[in-house]
Amino acid sequence: MPFLQKSYESLDTLAEAIGQAIRAPITIENRHHQLLAYSTHPDSTDPARIATIIGRRVPETVIEDLWESGMLQYVIDSDDPVAIPARLAVGLGERAAVVIKQHDDVLGYIWSLARPTPFSEQELTVLKEGASIAKKLLMTIAMHERRIDAELERFFLDVLATPALSPTNQQRLNELAPIAVASRLTVIDCLQPITPQFAERLFYVLATQQSIEVVLQAIDGQQLLVWHYMKTELAEEETMLLDWAERFETLLQDKFPEANPTLGISRRFFESETLYHAAEEARRVTSLRRKFPLELVNARTFEQIGIYQLVPDLARRINLRLETHPTLERLKAYDQTHQTELVTTLEWYFYFDGNVKQVAAHLHIHPNTVLYRVRRIEELTQITRASLPERATIYLAIKADQYR
Repeated sequence: MPFLQKSYESLDTLAEAIGQAIRAPITIENRHHQLLAYSTHPDSTDPARIATIIGRRVPETVIEDLWESGMLQYVIDSDDPVAIPARLAVGLGERAAVVIKQHDDVLGYIWSLARPTPFSEQELTVLKEGASIAKKLLMTIAMHERRIDAELERFFLDVLATPALSPTNQQRLNELAPIAVASRLTVIDCLQPITPQFAERLFYVLATQQSIEVVLQAIDGQQLLVWHYMKTELAEEETMLLDWAERFETLLQDKFPEANPTLGISRRFFESETLYHAAEEARRVTSLRRKFPLELVNARTFEQIGIYQLVPDLARRINLRLETHPTLERLKAYDQTHQTELVTTLEWYFYFDGNVKQVAAHLHIHPNTVLYRVRRIEELTQITRASLPERATIYLAIKADQYR
């Protein structure tokens, strides 16, 4: 026999009805663990529920713990409510949970705090009934959200297609963007096309990030472009960004190793009309990190890539025969004639700041071989007399030659 009404006008009234029927606090979330509704609860409850209600989403640490323990996947795969043991390390008390699905498509979840006495079969049936009723409401919400998301994605790609903004687009961006917030444009570059299924998984991971607030996002071929800002004071923005970027990239690479997602982040900006140039900066970071994985392994922002910012432009000038460097050309000619590797040796001699042992270890040769090659380079170019700016120019020319 049914224990709940067939329909409810809102998720809030449904959550309250379920809570009263099983005498336990209830929360209803969407597929990205954002809080949609919750019932009343007694004065004492666990930290995870309090944080979820205050932040309107399940804490990131709780989500990661439930995935790593396999409990969340177990909930998704089960048609019936599942008992979740306490995860005290992340502030989660005992729970019962049931997934809300349309076929294999996860729409959301219903969670119930445990009570001193175990749930009866009848009460677990109430949870299952609640999921069935919530499905109708969540399907309507999900369809509406997807229409909005698709429209916003088209709008975002249109904005990023040209540096010149139309007055209409400018006005809409101003409505979307928070005032006086340091924004960033992040590109997540993948080694494979982002299919709709892959995109949904990427969006899920992005949606569970609590350190950032996403303004707009869009898929462009093998890249996910994200306009976002950090949820912190401006003075702490850079530190928080770098910490988040390292954690987020590691998380993505762990979850999608075959795609090898790589982050590139623009400089911070305050005006939405600079979005096009911010995207160009972020794309330049990912392109350079792909080309120079060792040198830029920990450089995720445009500021961190340093003089490598200039490499693509210099490579283009070299390609057009608008620019050459005589020292590099002399060494390349010598290498070609004598089958040597002076350019490579000089490149890593600069990179390791003259540390012969590190150069030798990287090139898998004896330190004496490095010293011999450096002496030969000095005879050909008098490199020891060059100033720091001159040496930087030579190094930049080597990298630009490789880039092109």
